[in-house]
Amino acid sequence: MFKNFIFSLVMIASLTGCSATGPKFTQTEAPKANQAKVYFYRPKAMLDGAAAPTVQINGVDSFNISNGGYQVLDLNRGETVISVKEGGFVSNWRAGPLQISFDAQANHTYFVRLTAELANAAYLGGIVSISGNYSLGLVNQETALQELHETKKN
Repeated sequence: MFKNFIFSLVMIASLTGCSATGPKFTQTEAPKANQAKVYFYRPKAMLDGAAAPTVQINGVDSFNISNGGYQVLDLNRGETVISVKEGGFVSNWRAGPLQISFDAQANHTYFVRLTAELANAAYLGGIVSISGNYSLGLVNQETALQELHETKKN
């Protein structure tokens, strides 16, 4: 019985996890002159909710993204590679590395979404099985603005 109690606590903590705690998103800002503005965000989800994977910009670790968080980036124009990889020592991000690349145009705004969606979870005979779908990609402004209003600054 004690094992089931501990298991339940661990599952609750890992599914609800740590979320972004900054101010809520309100509106976009115009890009700086000759730069691209990128809104990188992660809608709140149960799968890997406690994980904070590391986001790399052109191969350089830039920040960790929390569940329900967003980060605003001012990037130089040109080919841009954004990658997501497992975070620090205690990160429990289970997806493999994810990556996108695009040609960032000066004076343009881009929206990049990282998702972790729970597909199935089961507890059978002491074995936990959790599966999900992970994705990283550019999204259109309309979709992004609807989702960003549910996020907080990372």
